[in-house]
Amino acid sequence: MISTDHLDAYLKAMEERDVAAAKIHMADDVIIYSPLVPAPFKGKDQVADVLAALLSTVDSFEPKMLLRDNADFVAVFTIRLGDHTIDGMDHMHINEAGLVDSMTVAWRPLPSVVAVQQKLAPKLGGHAMKLVNADLDHGRDFNPAQAES
Repeated sequence: MISTDHLDAYLKAMEERDVAAAKIHMADDVIIYSPLVPAPFKGKDQVADVLAALLSTVDSFEPKMLLRDNADFVAVFTIRLGDHTIDGMDHMHINEAGLVDSMTVAWRPLPSVVAVQQKLAPKLGGHAMKLVNADLDHGRDFNPAQAES
């Protein structure tokens, strides 16, 4: 069985907001699929830049649980930004050396994801999105507070 030492250290570094320490535990060819922009980010340097932008944007990143099936993992975490709380899961894979080589990110609820996306996407070269009400009420802006109550 592949050791999880690198994965454990990676998650601890993320919680401590230490991207340089997290980067040590990534494969050179790591790839991250983010819900915030359509194209994946590839390579240790680009992924580290994404993580640095994320951690400089949000108030906290709190790992909660890790589930495992061989070299595949699901890391469950909470992200906080102001009044927004995001429940997140990363499907992560580690290579034979135990280094993180892929991550697919899933976040909820959508209004909170959009709040983070609006601040983070421009830092990553993407465009900020906004939710609009789909009730055909002439495109009034969506009120996230109503959706989460």
